[in-house]
Amino acid sequence: MEEKLREELYQKLSLEYASFIEEVKILSPEKIIDKSYEKVMKEELVSMFYPESDQYDISDIKALNKSENPLEELYQGWMDEDSGIHQALESSVETTIDFLKKEQKSKNKDMER
Repeated sequence: MEEKLREELYQKLSLEYASFIEEVKILSPEKIIDKSYEKVMKEELVSMFYPESDQYDISDIKALNKSENPLEELYQGWMDEDSGIHQALESSVETTIDFLKKEQKSKNKDMER
């Protein structure tokens, strides 16, 4: 039963995503570009609910399944978050910069030898 509910939600999210993509395809190039962030985030949201994933408990799955447009609900919830993606990007930038600095420092030491 639980597996069936997870599959049902995933299919619902996938269909909603496919419908969104079809709507975007008929827009002007400028509007398509404007929708690119939404496309990527919705794609990521769908992928979080693969039926094999047990990241969310069955009560979460049931709640989303009862929504008429669960993908849109999830996306709007993301957009309403205060931190958005910037915190994750900042962390990634800091990690990358630290790596590059260490790599460059190592190269400089090798050149001094």
